[in-house]
Amino acid sequence: MIILLNKYCSGTGGLEKWKKLRPDLEKNYLGKDYTIISGFKKFQASCVQEFDRGERIFVAAGGDGTVNFALNQLMELGNGSRKELILGAIGLGSSNDFHKPFSRNSNGRSNGNGSSQSNSSGYAQSNGNGKVPVKLDHKRAKPHNVGRVDYYDLDHKRHRRYFIVNCSVGLIAQANYFFNSDDKIVNWLKPKWVEGTIWYAALETLFTAKNVPTKIRVEDERVTTELTTLSAFINPNVSGNFHYDFEISPQSDYLGVALCEKMGIPARVKTMLSMTQGKFVGLPKTRTWRAREIEISPSMPIALEVDGEVSLARHIRIKLLRNALRVCQ
Repeated sequence: MIILLNKYCSGTGGLEKWKKLRPDLEKNYLGKDYTIISGFKKFQASCVQEFDRGERIFVAAGGDGTVNFALNQLMELGNGSRKELILGAIGLGSSNDFHKPFSRNSNGRSNGNGSSQSNSSGYAQSNGNGKVPVKLDHKRAKPHNVGRVDYYDLDHKRHRRYFIVNCSVGLIAQANYFFNSDDKIVNWLKPKWVEGTIWYAALETLFTAKNVPTKIRVEDERVTTELTTLSAFINPNVSGNFHYDFEISPQSDYLGVALCEKMGIPARVKTMLSMTQGKFVGLPKTRTWRAREIEISPSMPIALEVDGEVSLARHIRIKLLRNALRVCQ
């Protein structure tokens, strides 16, 4: 087992969280037979080598960005190799959307060889400092969908990224960018109150983001509109307690697709408040689909968010890759 440890996640508190959790993780989930890699560049450089040595279980210890980084390195191994891979996670980050919906069962325990015996994702106890969600039961690993995103940047250079939770363009992407920015209030608030930081980023973006004239293709349907935000997701739980009322799972035949269009501030506020209650389908100025392919052509560069990581993009294509790899439970 290889563990990618992000020491700087959760407001640079990742390492401290790991130190507190490590005894419980080793006792109840990991055992002693694992290797820690604590740098993204080192993990990237060693992925192929570790796979060739026989490693098949890779665990991301950090937030959603850490999970996404590990995912992208594993997906680059190729179709044949990735079928053998198992991805696990230890939720040391701020939002940990990959782990949602969080299990109510906090008693996931192992039989001594590192495999959890719980019926769902468990938790690791951090010595009186709360619990963090974990996906570490590799013996019960399930096939999991992955999304592929191809896009062109500001210099017309093509990029390919993968997501395992969701991707979005427009307002939600800009809010995620702001949440991860060096804004003074964000940096001060995030270590103290994650949910409040999410709301602050959402409200700041809500009042400043502009609708973007955009052409969209969802399967064979074509739409020309002023895009407020569009999300394509494998997991309907997005940032914080925002979530979509879709019957979508990591094993579904389709991505969930949610479009907000031509929204002014009142409609944005209503939609945002509704999403905290898990209500989206049927709201004014929204459309929804289930689709395997989406193409987005904005009239200007637009914020593109892939599992919380944000870039500026000119032209975007999104495709579902069914059962691309396996994920611990």
